[in-house]
Amino acid sequence: MKLLPHTLSVTCIALAAPVAADGLSHLPLMSDISAEAVAISPHVPNMGTHWANPADLPLGPIYCVIDGRVVCVEYMFLASELAAGTEWTAVTTGLQTPPVTWIDMEYRPDGAGPFQEPLYQLHLYFADREVLAVH
Repeated sequence: MKLLPHTLSVTCIALAAPVAADGLSHLPLMSDISAEAVAISPHVPNMGTHWANPADLPLGPIYCVIDGRVVCVEYMFLASELAAGTEWTAVTTGLQTPPVTWIDMEYRPDGAGPFQEPLYQLHLYFADREVLAVH
């Protein structure tokens, strides 16, 4: 059977539609990650609500959660510790990570949350930008 070009396109779109429509179902559930984690922020656009075990702060891991799914893991590195030469080795994610889709590192001169000193935030994202853009 020979497929016409428009038939092939429709077939590819039909196969891709379930992933594009949801984009989060392959991600781990926050409820499976840590019983000690608590919400530490309200919903942040494109990231969701932030959850962490208070004993792990400020470094983290901090989990970004949308619809119960972990869409990224965040770490906060205090600029003073970075300047002092602190090394962070064997930093854990606290979960079996899905593939990382991209990484952001941002400098926050005024800190974040209760940590009001300059710091760097590192985000490891597991969901596509297009999926997160609608949250």
